[in-house]
Amino acid sequence: MKQNLNHLAIIMDGNARWAKLHEKSKADGHKKGAEVAKSLMPHLSRLGIKYLTLYTFSSENWQRPAEEVSILINLLSHYVLHETKILTKYGIKLKVIGHLEKLAPSLQQKIKAAVESTKNNSEATVCIAFSYGSRAEIVDAFTKAIDSGITKITEDNFRNFLYDPEMPDVDLLIRTGNDYRISNFLLWQLAYAELYFLDKFWPEFDVSDLEKSIENYSTRQRNFGGR
Repeated sequence: MKQNLNHLAIIMDGNARWAKLHEKSKADGHKKGAEVAKSLMPHLSRLGIKYLTLYTFSSENWQRPAEEVSILINLLSHYVLHETKILTKYGIKLKVIGHLEKLAPSLQQKIKAAVESTKNNSEATVCIAFSYGSRAEIVDAFTKAIDSGITKITEDNFRNFLYDPEMPDVDLLIRTGNDYRISNFLLWQLAYAELYFLDKFWPEFDVSDLEKSIENYSTRQRNFGGR
């Protein structure tokens, strides 16, 4: 039975290691990684992916050297400002989750404008997780729930307090970079996700890798704890 793939999440790991291997700068590695992510946009509808979440910058990434942090923030700024047209071309809605208050107010405004400009697109949704940590999301959700005055928390109503209440549970998580961990990413939404790890760096990833991962996913039997 073919598995329905509604929500794909990707940990795009290995940009810096790819750059080092090819004697390039970290900026080159992260730029190449951003181009790979962009190259996937035209294929979402064809592959039946309605929701794609990209882990672009974790809450722990703030501990990286200031120069590298600046590179990643500048890339986010560039793509939010200049590349949303490709999202509109393919009918893709943009969402951004994370502690965005750590970003400059001008960049926060750019993000809000980009999200607003794509809000009526309906072919697919691309969610960028930036300055994001899943434990923080869960703690923030509990705080919001308490502040709301709710007297009983259930799995169903708890979802309403997450960063994106409309985000469906993840069906498939792909991680590149030859690391085998989740790294504080979508812990709530990944509860029953299938995991797929690749022994290649993110800048080496292409559409054929995406197709192979989906083909592998389609052969798996998901029972959600039912047996």
